[in-house]
Amino acid sequence: MIGTPNRRVHARKVLRSTATVTLPGAPPREMRTWDLGLDGMSLVAPRPISPGTRCTVALTLPGDAVERSLTAKSVYSSLMGPEGFKVGMVFTALDPAAEAAIRAFVVA
Repeated sequence: MIGTPNRRVHARKVLRSTATVTLPGAPPREMRTWDLGLDGMSLVAPRPISPGTRCTVALTLPGDAVERSLTAKSVYSSLMGPEGFKVGMVFTALDPAAEAAIRAFVVA
């Protein structure tokens, strides 16, 4: 909606890659990433993830040789069309190394 303020605390950068998402009580699933910032990220999932669902997102950033395991909480799921649902995530905690890697990616 035009005129709606951006509620994000930090800027996001496009990240078209893959991530492994582990939801409570479910096996890990591969999903596509959409964007990433210090406060969270968006993913494209085949099915919606209910807001408030906590999960772990494992991914490797471009230029970073380490797979990062990030704890997150879903805040929305919106139908994108045939490709699936865009799922917004906020990070619930970032260790210093993961924060530094994300910061380096976003400002690069």
